[in-house]
Amino acid sequence: MFEFVQNNKTVIQVILGAVALTFVGFGVSSYTSASDDPYLVKVGDSKIYKRDLDRALEGQPSDPATRQSMLENMIRRELLLADARAHGAVISPAQLHKFISAIPLFQQDGKFSQERYREFLNNRYPSAEAFEAEVSRDLLVQSQLTGVAGTQFVSNTVVSRVAALMGEGRELQTLLLKPSDFAAEVKTDDAAVKAYYDANAKRFVTPEQIKLDYVVLSQDALAQGIKISDADAQKYYEQHKGDLAGEQRRASHILLTVPKGAKPEQKAKIKAEAEAILKDVRANPASFAELAKAKSQDPGSAEKGGDLGFNARGVMVKPFDDAVFKMKPGQISDLVETEYGFHIIRLDEIKAQDFAELKSAIVDKLQKQKSAALFREQADKLNEVSYQQADSLKGVVDALKLEVKHSGWIQRNQPSQDEVLGNAKLLAAAFGDDVLKKKHNSEPVDVGGGRLVVARVAEHQPEHQQAIAEVREQIKSELIAREGAKLAEKKGQALLAELKAGKGVDAQHWGASATVSRRAAAGMPAADVRAVFAVPAGKLPGFAGVRHDTGEYAVYRVNKVIPAPAVSDADRAQLGGLLGEISANAQLTGYLKALREKYPVSAGKQSLNDAN
Repeated sequence: MFEFVQNNKTVIQVILGAVALTFVGFGVSSYTSASDDPYLVKVGDSKIYKRDLDRALEGQPSDPATRQSMLENMIRRELLLADARAHGAVISPAQLHKFISAIPLFQQDGKFSQERYREFLNNRYPSAEAFEAEVSRDLLVQSQLTGVAGTQFVSNTVVSRVAALMGEGRELQTLLLKPSDFAAEVKTDDAAVKAYYDANAKRFVTPEQIKLDYVVLSQDALAQGIKISDADAQKYYEQHKGDLAGEQRRASHILLTVPKGAKPEQKAKIKAEAEAILKDVRANPASFAELAKAKSQDPGSAEKGGDLGFNARGVMVKPFDDAVFKMKPGQISDLVETEYGFHIIRLDEIKAQDFAELKSAIVDKLQKQKSAALFREQADKLNEVSYQQADSLKGVVDALKLEVKHSGWIQRNQPSQDEVLGNAKLLAAAFGDDVLKKKHNSEPVDVGGGRLVVARVAEHQPEHQQAIAEVREQIKSELIAREGAKLAEKKGQALLAELKAGKGVDAQHWGASATVSRRAAAGMPAADVRAVFAVPAGKLPGFAGVRHDTGEYAVYRVNKVIPAPAVSDADRAQLGGLLGEISANAQLTGYLKALREKYPVSAGKQSLNDAN
């Protein structure tokens, strides 16, 4: 389970993150508006200013969505702090000192370093008091969250029921009614086409569009032409080996899992069992793999003798990672406790990349370094020649040996898969008066990725109304899709009623039998899965029908209910933990909703984009 959860942690975090998003029960537009003080938002007695938001966003993107999200996080934090203070919660100096002393950034040789602490403060905070006040607030928030949702218990009955629901299957067949099946019943004569064209005339306007001739000056292309000797690459490797080598460590482990919410006596018993195994391993190190196969509760690695393969620093959970990167090959650790339980670890091998493995990357890096000056020089030349010889690209082609490229038709606001031709700055220049009307070269446009583009218009087509003859076949297809979808749904619903009445069940051209479950839907849309599992299991075959956004109507015949397979102890523990997290999120949702009612949130006169 340790390896399974480790490998799928991102998926689990996404699932829980989606639940956590339900915390956001409000937006700025829902705040009560008040006050003359130019703050962003007032939460209870506390105010959040734009400067606070800017400081919280330091180093992050600052688009409107990100700013809104960060502001909402700050509001939730202030709600939690307001409730903590209202109940007299405080962080004592002893608690604060203990927490700060344990931060690895401030430690040297495993002990708190006053020098490292001062260095950190000098770079980021006006005083130690300011930092410690911020940490105290963080600890208060954490204590509030832990108090509300830190110990969620999910009963075995609930876990079993959810496992059964997730694993239960349905054996079914499908009958798909498509709009095209009803094409013969849809009117597509001249009158129908003319009526559709007249009703949708604005849709049949071809926007203004252009074709471009353009050249690209690319730093990457310049870099490829620079030769790097083996001696220079070797020299760079020796000078930067520590950063380049990417040390990885191969470890094996024996894991005894501790269920979430285990009682102290249960945890102590598991620890004693782990200590007994550790004693056996140290008495006979050669038995490690066999003991892992027999005793380890990590199904992903037990059958491989506990082997976890090579991993870089930071991949495993911190206590495990710290232990592995302090060990020597062949060494067996003391018991290491993580969120998964107790581990006995053996370090098997250390490897780092040698020069041969890194040579290609080193050459690429040196080429880019050396090409930077050449790129700046040629960029200046590109700017000069494209301006001085603005009526043609011939000058820049001759001066810089660049290839002229030709675009297809481009519209002003049409998304493009081509990251150069779809660049907003390039399109703005190309449709600008100087390039479009005066027929000049554009100025060099930075399209990102170390590329500059100079373009000129090769062809121009103004906006115009398409003739009905040009779009006749398109209109016919749209009529069939629209009206055919209505006929498919009507036929599907009528057929569904007959099938539920027991009529014509075996007369239909059902598709091949397939099995689906809630956890393995085989690509079936969510609405279809819900419909299929809503079919009563007591009377089979049962039937369900669903209209798709494509206009198709799917009729499902459910022939059999397949019971869920047995759930392993490891999967049961993992599912219990996941349900506990979901339950905790639900608790927090209710708690934060209550806090909003208790501590009013009001908007000030400052907006997200105001100057400080």
